Amino acid sequence: MSVCCRFHIPVSVLTVPVLVLAASTVIATESGLGTGGTVVPDHDIHYTGENNLPQWKIDWDRARELYRQGKAGQALVQYELLLQKKGNIDEARWEYASILIQHGRWRQAGQQLDILRAHDPDSHRYMLARAEVFLHTGPIDQAVKEYGELYESSPEGPDALKALRGLIDALGKQGNREAQLPLLELLLLRSPNDFSLVKRTGALALDLGKPVKAEDLLIKALDKHADDAELVKLLARTESALKKNEQAAQYWQQLVALKPDDIQANSWLTKYYLHKGNIGMALVHVERQLKVDPINADLILQAAHLHQRMGRPGKALDYLSLYLDLVPADIRVRQEREQIRAGLSAGLIALITEKGGKNINRLWRDVGKMTRDRQGVFQHLADQLKADGKQRELAAVLRLLQGQRPLDRHMDREPVPLSGQEGDVDELPIKSQYKKRKGD
Repeated sequence: MSVCCRFHIPVSVLTVPVLVLAASTVIATESGLGTGGTVVPDHDIHYTGENNLPQWKIDWDRARELYRQGKAGQALVQYELLLQKKGNIDEARWEYASILIQHGRWRQAGQQLDILRAHDPDSHRYMLARAEVFLHTGPIDQAVKEYGELYESSPEGPDALKALRGLIDALGKQGNREAQLPLLELLLLRSPNDFSLVKRTGALALDLGKPVKAEDLLIKALDKHADDAELVKLLARTESALKKNEQAAQYWQQLVALKPDDIQANSWLTKYYLHKGNIGMALVHVERQLKVDPINADLILQAAHLHQRMGRPGKALDYLSLYLDLVPADIRVRQEREQIRAGLSAGLIALITEKGGKNINRLWRDVGKMTRDRQGVFQHLADQLKADGKQRELAAVLRLLQGQRPLDRHMDREPVPLSGQEGDVDELPIKSQYKKRKGD
């Protein structure tokens, strides 16, 4: 191809005579985004007439050198100056457009590409670059059209994979996910080792309600990527969608091992263990969720009820109090809290009566090991002693409350622990009596 045709430079404007054109040609290798090469070649323009260099060659070499030095902004200015003087050098304009694309200056790049395509409408690299600009600036329908035509025109060509990927992305922006899936599968056939593509295709299949297809795609990648949390989560969701709960549970547990605070995994496992009747494991996963979302009232109330079912009234009381700090108008939960306070204080009646109130300080400490709400428990104890007419024991409790109130005031503001055991509380006579009374 001649210099005139290649760069659309009229012979009349060349600075060298036509008769010696063959001895003074400009050789410029195609470069840029469309061919997978560098944006700007790593060499200057080759020109045989070294003793009489035209200014456009000097300007072009300078633009390339600035870019190679990492001075893209200055290079763009130099390209603009060159094209103002010599607007018919398409290769220079292509390099200029490629740098604009690289720096996200999409609309300017689109203007330059439109000029180039007017000169060479069949150029695949111009079509590919223009489609990319449409993908970022719109209209998206035009990006779909450009990528689709480019891929259809040469499905085995060097630009086919880029065109196919661009078409998939454009369809995604268009919201046409159904059309994306078969194209992703086609792309996966051509790039079978692309792990991110495997996950993307499987996730889309799952979202489109095709869990069997998702399972078939994802399960093959597990051997090599068993520690990839995204893959494990996709498989867990897929097995859940297929109602394979036991297999799903294994994947959710595997995900929790990789990401202990994953809300979706812990939420699913909570329901799974509740269905199995394993209250302890259900509680573990509720409390893991609370570490991530500590003021979730529903989770706090669920933790309270699970502790209560496990025979831990003190922990249940703590969570109920925390819940009521968030939802103070919940009358039903207030009643639940009063019932637990009543149960704990009832267990203290016989103990305090037996010692005539002399063991009040020890009882105070023991209750403190069970719950942060010991002041509420002892206030309820005082009410019961008063109703029973046990004045000596009542006086001991009231003196204790009066003396401890300033010390315990800060405890009302402390957060309830979200995990841990109750220590040796199981051995306390208070709790034993509470359990016995509960079973009556």
